[in-house]
Amino acid sequence: MTRLNVLQIFSRYLHYGGEEGSVFRIGDALQARHNLEYFINSSEELTRGNLLRKFTVPLRAFYNYPILKTLDKYQKIGRFDCWQIHNVFPSISPGAYSLAFKLGIPIIHYLHNYKLGCANGFMFHHGKENRDCIHGNFWPAIRDRTWHDSFAHTAVMGGILAYSRSRLKVLDRITRWIAISQAQKDIHVQMGIPSDRIDVVPHFLKTTPGVSPPPFPANGHGLFVGRLSPEKGVDRLLHAWTKISPDRKLVIMGDGPEMEPLKALTIKLNLKNVVFTGFLARNAQAEVWKETAFSIVPSIWQEPFGMVVLEAWAKARPVVAHSIGALPEIIRDGEDGFLADPNAPEALSTALERAFSNTTDLRQMGLTGLNRLNSDYNKLTWLDRIDDVYRKAGLL
Repeated sequence: MTRLNVLQIFSRYLHYGGEEGSVFRIGDALQARHNLEYFINSSEELTRGNLLRKFTVPLRAFYNYPILKTLDKYQKIGRFDCWQIHNVFPSISPGAYSLAFKLGIPIIHYLHNYKLGCANGFMFHHGKENRDCIHGNFWPAIRDRTWHDSFAHTAVMGGILAYSRSRLKVLDRITRWIAISQAQKDIHVQMGIPSDRIDVVPHFLKTTPGVSPPPFPANGHGLFVGRLSPEKGVDRLLHAWTKISPDRKLVIMGDGPEMEPLKALTIKLNLKNVVFTGFLARNAQAEVWKETAFSIVPSIWQEPFGMVVLEAWAKARPVVAHSIGALPEIIRDGEDGFLADPNAPEALSTALERAFSNTTDLRQMGLTGLNRLNSDYNKLTWLDRIDDVYRKAGLL
């Protein structure tokens, strides 16, 4: 079988997140069938330096000449068959698209969020979903300061995105797009990407053969794992937990900008059965999972996928989640988890009560999730789907 030479391109964000983890997980898996190298830059490098260099940040965010010169050299030396782009904003710049078009290099573009139709990539700000910029007009984002809560930052990002869409025509000129769920694909079709150029390739999670998940606890707790930010809906979860018996514990594992406001809300709601762990090392996380009955995903934004679901299934734990974004594509209500309508005030607490009502069912649902992970979201299936994308791009 032909081994492609693939250059994986990624502009790191200021803070590590799930997207960055996915980039390296994808790269590691690809090397089983193809030759892969990375071209990585970061937002931190873009802003580093003296005052004059910082003054030129907006210009370099549009076209980062030094970085693109290096990228050009990479291509001449590596002779890559395609560029697999994950993110170029802001440090690599949309000039990477221009360079690929100029050199005639096919682009396989991985979609992790909604950046090409939203300055902050979430289509969510100030506590609610917002699709004002989905068709390429970013003035509403600038007006509402949706990126870093800054007029200047949002103006630069909005300008870059408008330039990418209207001048570079990236929506029409990218060879193939990879969406990680059908829900994410549907939104990008609304943005203007031709439907027949977007392939849906869900993420995978590799389990270790012969390693059993932790035994199911007799009186386990509910667990939230993730970044504590507004779109994750942890405030909704806390309000729902007021309806749960006081002897049932909720563990919130993670850190983020909402940590202190959420702790304050816990006190205000007089919740004595909620524990915030902050960030935990992997071995400490394993101890928390041992006492977990189910995982909770109370997101209130259009989740593009939801790796946290696969991570729970890997531990043979079912998931209680809002039915939003890709989550209802992954979770089968009553089989491997419970779904709650995010628009119904009592739905989440009802789903939590269902989860706590029968430990025997929870144990079986967790095993069902583990089986689905191994059958539907495994590395081999993912590799076959990626190769199908490469074939459609004329690379195989």
